[in-house]
Amino acid sequence: MTLISAEIRTLRKANEALSKRRRAKKSRIRQGGTLSIQDGCDIILQTDVDNQIRRDECFKRGSSNGEQSTLRRCGSCGKTGHNIRTCQEDLEDSSLSDSE
Repeated sequence: MTLISAEIRTLRKANEALSKRRRAKKSRIRQGGTLSIQDGCDIILQTDVDNQIRRDECFKRGSSNGEQSTLRRCGSCGKTGHNIRTCQEDLEDSSLSDSE
């Protein structure tokens, strides 16, 4: 019984040391150091702001008046305003070939 108790105590100490190391790794940033809650929130907010600025710059470069840079076109006829499922030219072409 004493051997089992000693082994259990040893394993518990090892598990505790391992979990402390894992917690320590998770609470540090790549640059090193511990991160407070406020610092983490500041980093997240700054990242969001940077991403928004990048998106806005890309959008401005794409079109000067703020509209979508390219209009979507039908895959069958190439015209704008509809898609291949609602294309009328496809229906007209098939009805002409059926009547022949």
